[in-house]
Amino acid sequence: MMEPNPPPVARFSLLGPPLRTFFRGLAAVLPLAATGALISWAVVSGETLLRTVIIDWFGLPETQYWPGMGFVLSIALVFVIGLLMYSFIVRQVYRRLTNLLEHIPIVKFVYGMFVDVARLVSSAEEKPFRRVVLVRLPEGLEQIGFVTREAFDDHPDIGEDKLAVYFPMSYQLGGFTIIVPKANAKELKMSVEEALRFCVTAGVSKTEEK
Repeated sequence: MMEPNPPPVARFSLLGPPLRTFFRGLAAVLPLAATGALISWAVVSGETLLRTVIIDWFGLPETQYWPGMGFVLSIALVFVIGLLMYSFIVRQVYRRLTNLLEHIPIVKFVYGMFVDVARLVSSAEEKPFRRVVLVRLPEGLEQIGFVTREAFDDHPDIGEDKLAVYFPMSYQLGGFTIIVPKANAKELKMSVEEALRFCVTAGVSKTEEK
């Protein structure tokens, strides 16, 4: 008779608990560090650029320059530009400039990408993502997407009762858009921010209870 195999011996590694603790700490620190580094890079870059403007263009002596003046100037410039956009003449000049950029190869692609990002984080009336929907796909699959258009008056060949839905890709800065019948899209009770976080993190992110 063959002797039964002995039960497997449980292996204990001294590095197991320390490694788990390390990676748990890394998961907590890494998002904060990456966010802080990005904010720091943006502030320092703007400060360095506008420091040159203040010293070279405005003629301010370097001894009278205080750190942070460039950052304050950037906020003031953005505020002034926002006020100027209420002027009809300024809006016409801005529209002509943007039309020119949109007709330059390569430049129009880069400019359009930044415009879409700016619209995404701007006022609620201008956000391209209007609603969160669950789209029914072939073979019983479903996917969360964002309604970007609900009418195609400028493209009548697309047809009526259809939606343009954008699907972001997980852990990537990209996605794709499809046209689906309205009957295949079910609106979800999720905010755009919650749904975007859910999609980008492949469903790992959870909404915290209030």
